[in-house]
Amino acid sequence: MNIVYCNFTTSKRSKLARLKGDIPQMFNNDTSPCVEVNQYLRQLALKNKPKSLQTNAEHLKEFLLWANSSLNNIGSITDDTFDFYIDTLCEYTKNNGERLSWNTINSRVAGAYRYLIWSYEKGLSPYLNPQEIQSLKLSLSQRYQSKGHHSQAVSEPIKFMLLEDALRFVSSVGKISGKRNALVKKRNVLLTSFMLQTGLRISEACNFPLRDLPEVNSRGKFTPARVIGKGGKARVILIPNDLLYQIWEYVDIDREKKIDAIAHIDPKDCLTLFITIDGQPLSINWVQKLFRKTSKHIGVKAHPHLLRHTFGTYHYLLNHDLTGLSKLLGHASEETTRTYYVHIATLIAYSGSYNAFQRQIDIVTEDSISDN
Repeated sequence: MNIVYCNFTTSKRSKLARLKGDIPQMFNNDTSPCVEVNQYLRQLALKNKPKSLQTNAEHLKEFLLWANSSLNNIGSITDDTFDFYIDTLCEYTKNNGERLSWNTINSRVAGAYRYLIWSYEKGLSPYLNPQEIQSLKLSLSQRYQSKGHHSQAVSEPIKFMLLEDALRFVSSVGKISGKRNALVKKRNVLLTSFMLQTGLRISEACNFPLRDLPEVNSRGKFTPARVIGKGGKARVILIPNDLLYQIWEYVDIDREKKIDAIAHIDPKDCLTLFITIDGQPLSINWVQKLFRKTSKHIGVKAHPHLLRHTFGTYHYLLNHDLTGLSKLLGHASEETTRTYYVHIATLIAYSGSYNAFQRQIDIVTEDSISDN
């Protein structure tokens, strides 16, 4: 995305000809104009001085680049997206270790806020809630001052989560995401449980093809499914049937309803199991931000790969099947699996069974989805 300064004084359109001086306009890398954004900038040009207009354009460009790294369409932006952006600014540190100044953060947030309000009023961002983003903007000062001082002590990085923390993590994903959209909440909880209960990598979960979701195998407690992992290598994972039932309910009802509501989308183009509110695959970067936010909420420094480590740890602890675990995780050798999980499993003790471990996660998943 690039800013090009244009002069409209010779335009045959009278409204454009009224614009004096060089007006910032944005173009994508393929030289196509950012139509809605440019309309907004031309409107600002009617009341802003050149220096102020230039500053607004730079701040808006930064926000849009950040948003586009998480979303496939700016029209799918939500209150959570704005919330994540504020967090990113408040936590950002320069190469010399210094934080961004208050004036810088305040200006950037204000610029993004004004554009979002305009975008909502024009019907370009229908998933925004004006009251919610206004509340987020008003809380900026407090959040900036409290950066790095969370309500709960954050533990040091860990290689796996204890079961109680894993359950709290799944539950918290449901509490902090999709506040205004039950479909988003259900999707995020199911995605988290899918990773935790199968050991999928974040890339594998985000890109899991709908066509590879198996029908429930009613003869057992688990259903095998194919996954294409690192290096294009295929492997088999085992999906707990209770979770699979919930995923199929999401696919047949919620996901289908969402696709039907998107006029410009051909259902054949929605290839991944989990999709955004505009029918696109979930962004890995967006899921990582969601997990960081959830980590702060529960006071445990968790990341997506930690769910995979938690699955592997408990699988070995409760089954002692190194060969089977190695195949489920797609490791090149059993020695890799042994290095990661055997010595970790000895650090914890759990008196239940592997089925009980899976069942507890299923219960929390179901409760998190149904809790409104």
